[in-house]
Amino acid sequence: MQPYQVYEHLEILARQLGISIRSENLRDSDAPARSGLCKLKGRQVYIMDSSSSLSERIRLLSVCLSQMDLDGVFILPAIRKVLEGAQTAAAENAKTEV
Repeated sequence: MQPYQVYEHLEILARQLGISIRSENLRDSDAPARSGLCKLKGRQVYIMDSSSSLSERIRLLSVCLSQMDLDGVFILPAIRKVLEGAQTAAAENAKTEV
């Protein structure tokens, strides 16, 4: 699967989970900011830095989605593998930060 297809499927999964994705150029903002999930007027919104590379967008969104309750949601096997990899990487990263 091509990287742009992986990202499209991750966006679809986010929408299925009730998360909207908003692209913003965070590098040009006055306040330091990073991509991430937030709640805006009671809705879950993932703010994605539009200046990030496609591979970084995939990594960021897959880490976020891998932490969600995905029971009962159909996920393509290739996308499930990406999410499992992101979850493993996030767990390893958490171990090294302690």
